[in-house]
Parts: sequence; C-alpha cells; structure tokens
Amino acid sequence: MRSREDGAITLEFIMLFPVIVAMLYAAGIYGVTFFAKYQIQDVADRAVTSGLYVDRSAFAAADISAAVAARASATLEGLKNNLPESWRGRLEGGCATESISGIEVVRCSLTYPNFKTNPIAPGLSFGWLGTFPPLPDALSVEARAAF
Repeated sequence: MRSREDGAITLEFIMLFPVIVAMLYAAGIYGVTFFAKYQIQDVADRAVTSGLYVDRSAFAAADISAAVAARASATLEGLKNNLPESWRGRLEGGCATESISGIEVVRCSLTYPNFKTNPIAPGLSFGWLGTFPPLPDALSVEARAAF
C-alpha cells in the first residue's frame, strides 16, 4: 500500500514542480523589470523637479523656458550616470519645454528601447512557444510639471 502512495506523490511532484519554479522565476524577472522602471522613472521625476528650481529673477521672461529645459536636461544626464553602466548607453530621451493651452510645461522622458530582445534579466526561450515570461517591447517613462 505504501509504494502506491509514494508513486502518486512522486507523480504529483513531477507535475507541479515545474509550474512552481516557473512562477517563482517569473516573479523574480517581473520584480527586476518593475524595479528597473522605478529607477528610470525616479531619474525623470528628479530631472523635472530640478528644472523647477530655476531662479526666475535671473532671466528675462522669454528665456525662462530655455533655462528650465537646460537645467532639467543637465540633471537628467547627470542622474543617468548613477544608473547601472549596462543601461546608460541604451537609454534614450531628454527634456524639453512645451506650451499646453497657454501653460508652460517641462517634460522629461526616457526610453529603454528593445527591452524584449535585450532585457535586464534574461528570459527563457521555448522556440515556437515563445519566451517566458513575456516582457514589454520597451520601458518608457515620462514626467511633466507646469512652471
């Protein structure tokens, strides 16, 4: 009687173990991906915030937009250097100002293109079944603030 139960337990283990490992692996990969996006979003947020600290009394009204964009862009480039070295060359984007319904807005954006083909943490390829876990094509973030 005992040997029959051992066989059933072994069969259940063989069937469930790959599913549990796949779930843990996917959770790890998604955790790394979400943390990477959080770090990139933090860089964009901090760059926009720094653009708001321009002393307006030091510039003519027509030059404030350019000064805000320049300060935000300089901060963005500086903060990108704090990210892991493997990401720096891949990140695209910058800061600019725009007018939306008469309100001046500074906007910073960053994109990690081709994320699916060159991810931070590797996925598993199963040939015609595709890759696991499924990842986004690119990581894109944006931050805006009116000034």
